Amino acid sequence: MSPHHCPNCGAQLQGFAVANYGNISIPFPGIISLNSRILKLPPTQFLLADALVRARGRPVARTTLANLISPDIDDRSIVKYINRLRSSLRKLHPSFNQIECIKGYSLYAWNYQENRIDADLTCH
Repeated sequence: MSPHHCPNCGAQLQGFAVANYGNISIPFPGIISLNSRILKLPPTQFLLADALVRARGRPVARTTLANLISPDIDDRSIVKYINRLRSSLRKLHPSFNQIECIKGYSLYAWNYQENRIDADLTCH
């Protein structure tokens, strides 16, 4: 059996892949690095950040983000979780605002642009 399969059940195993996009990096599960400053995130916030960073600026539907957390979660709850994620990232950089809400479509995107950390991209 290959080293990428479980020796007990044969299921294919996947390793964690580092994610980088602009000034954000996800070097380990649960850890995020913004401008080289490290922050440990709670599991739900980490799942959302990981999905948005790995999308590399492409919009992700609120429903898709909700399903990452739990199939039973209401996608409107994602708004609260995104706000908590923004608050956590503002501990590293007070004017953080790279998580963009695309109004009218229930989409979120990680909007990284150099020298644009102070523009207002937030919505509820």
